[in-house]
Amino acid sequence: MRNSFIALSVIAIVACGARTAQLDVVSSDQDLTAPSELALLMRTMAAHADSVKAGLARGDKKLPPYPAAVKKLLTATPTKDMHIDPITFPTFGTDYQAKVSALYKAARKDRARAYNALVLSCANCHTTHCPGPMMRIKKMYVALEE
Repeated sequence: MRNSFIALSVIAIVACGARTAQLDVVSSDQDLTAPSELALLMRTMAAHADSVKAGLARGDKKLPPYPAAVKKLLTATPTKDMHIDPITFPTFGTDYQAKVSALYKAARKDRARAYNALVLSCANCHTTHCPGPMMRIKKMYVALEE
């Protein structure tokens, strides 16, 4: 009886180990495509916005470094098979670039408002193109003192 229990235990352990190994093989065989140039740029833009928001919350005197990468917004290669409207996307992209510039030109007392305008430009574009990030964008706004 005791030998049967030990044998069943060994079989169960080996079976679980084999199952785990099989799951590892399945997950490592997936074809993971590298993010597009535009997707990477959007991540940079989101990280910049997060940094600005954190700085505003701390009352920092300076903004984080100007995100020079936004110059490539209108020419960055989008994700394969993603439709980017050739009329509206450049309009939204140019607006975003203008909002970044306005943020850096804004007086310190006006930065929160300029930052929210920047976030709104993200929301305006993502309402039309790639709405997936909208939940995150809505969390980016800062409360304004009235």
